[in-house]
Amino acid sequence: PAERQAKADGIASKAGFTGETIRTTRFDLHTRLRGTASGGLLTIYIEGDGFAWERRDRRSADPTPINPVTMEMAAADPAPAIAYLARPCQFTGGETARNCTSDLWTTARYSEEAVTGMSEALDALKRKADASTLALVGYSGGGTIAALLAQRRADIAWIKTVSSPLDTDAFTSLHKVTAMTGSLNPADKATTLAALPQIHYVGAKDDIAPVEINRRYLARMGDTRCAELVVIPGMDHVSWADVWASLTGDIPACR
Repeated sequence: PAERQAKADGIASKAGFTGETIRTTRFDLHTRLRGTASGGLLTIYIEGDGFAWERRDRRSADPTPINPVTMEMAAADPAPAIAYLARPCQFTGGETARNCTSDLWTTARYSEEAVTGMSEALDALKRKADASTLALVGYSGGGTIAALLAQRRADIAWIKTVSSPLDTDAFTSLHKVTAMTGSLNPADKATTLAALPQIHYVGAKDDIAPVEINRRYLARMGDTRCAELVVIPGMDHVSWADVWASLTGDIPACR
């Protein structure tokens, strides 16, 4: 974990981010911030599930990501105010961190308690950056969290998800893995996001969160005038940092 932390810290400091651990009611959440919103928009990048499993049948002891894709994406975004938000127990000690058990990065990774803690961290980042509205960019499972956060907040201007399983039931049945008992599924309340501008990016070669999972989410939304699905040719699940700089200028809008 120390090596994983150092890798992400190096990217963050080179790009001018300062780190802080935010103490929410239940968890200590690792964050990084660059710039100020001056009363405007803060864009928050939400980390993926990280190193959740050592192998298919063994949970990891620390979900800190091995490959810091999300931090690289945040560093490539030229917007004036950018934050990075890790998921519970990442960069804070894994199983040794406050109120952390491996359920939080496996079966309960999109649980009510996880989403509540993340929402408290959004409040803290919003205050610190002097922002009035938030934009959320979620990578992999971070996009699932972004959608769940947007369903319960009134200050979200738009969301972008990247290689995200937005219908978690479709995801678990596709991979024939245990259902995520204790987790929320954004697709269950997809209609509540029909008026929120959103772009969902998927790699044409992504076999972890393939395009049909997001098509299921959009089908459950029904009215998709504010939702755009963008399939990137040749893209897999993990190489987004290579192309992200060219996608940061895409601002979600309703048609």
